[in-house]
Amino acid sequence: MASADIDYARNIKKYEKLVARNKWQLKYLPSWWPGVKHKPIVISEGDSWFDYPVKSLTDVLGVLLKYTIGLQNFGMDSKTNVIDYVSRDNKLDGIFLRIERSGDHAQELAAKQPDKSNGVWEDKFPSQTLYTALQNRTIQRHLDCILLSAGGNDMVNAVRHGGIQEFNGNCDQSYDADVIQAAAIEVVQYYLQAILYRDQYSPNAKVLCHSYAYAVQVYRGTTTEFDLKDVGWLIEKLLKFVHLGWIKGALKSIGINVKNLGDYTIQNDSNLHETFDEKGWPNNPKNEDKIGVHPERAKFIKLMLDTLYLEMQRLPELYKAETGQPLTGFHYLDIRNEVQDAKYWADFIHLNTHGYKKIGQVFVKKLQEIL
Repeated sequence: MASADIDYARNIKKYEKLVARNKWQLKYLPSWWPGVKHKPIVISEGDSWFDYPVKSLTDVLGVLLKYTIGLQNFGMDSKTNVIDYVSRDNKLDGIFLRIERSGDHAQELAAKQPDKSNGVWEDKFPSQTLYTALQNRTIQRHLDCILLSAGGNDMVNAVRHGGIQEFNGNCDQSYDADVIQAAAIEVVQYYLQAILYRDQYSPNAKVLCHSYAYAVQVYRGTTTEFDLKDVGWLIEKLLKFVHLGWIKGALKSIGINVKNLGDYTIQNDSNLHETFDEKGWPNNPKNEDKIGVHPERAKFIKLMLDTLYLEMQRLPELYKAETGQPLTGFHYLDIRNEVQDAKYWADFIHLNTHGYKKIGQVFVKKLQEIL
């Protein structure tokens, strides 16, 4: 089963208890007592780079499925995204509230209540929000850092719906720069609001954000498709057989009813290369592993991510215009040139475990510097 050293929660109330326990131990127990240690208190909020593949909905269920029917990568003991690695790092040893959701758009950063859109199963199992978490007094008081990851889905959505145009000889003549810029500007406004929430409720907490690595290594589609709508009965029987009926309560606490599961394919509306094909852009190289992206397509993808990166650099300026104060406690990781080898990529937009481990190490190093 899952290792005992997993120090994170998906539920705000459960997280409050983890934080309170750590602070009680520090206050009342001697420093030499086993387990007594100051642990960074961290909230992570974002999209699939933090949640791939839908780990927010399958932590407990994934462990069960792995050890009964062999389904891999969904359990809390599998490391398949950035936060899986960061939250399990022994040197950092933080306590994490994880409210990210695969497929989320940046508007979720600013939402006071779940927007019930975009994220995987968001309409059925709404994710908790940063704003809601910051209403908790224990979290407010002790929060050390907020990790934010968003904007990739917004940018892809924009370029798939107007940004990429019919190919006209080269990349520079075949896209609408205004559409891409407008999407980036909107994304940054949501980040700004998230920082203002930080100021209001936990002003001493650091905020750490990141760019996206250039996704120009492979063009294969997503590797994650699953359909659980017909296995609820099987899961019920397995729970009873292995005497783990109590897990149903844990699942319900994160919004999962094993009798009411469904299907989902992560690829949905996000494959840029389908739009490139539709608009007549030059074809990618033909090979079995779908490795390599045509230079014109690669140039555009880099341009798209650079547009978001450059707009994010304006956050201090926008913050000062909004508050009249300099932006403090804000850090931004530029990882655009990291993991630039096909061996790190699972598909056209997600990293594999090797890629996420490498990016996770960058996050841990930065967190150790700022906390």
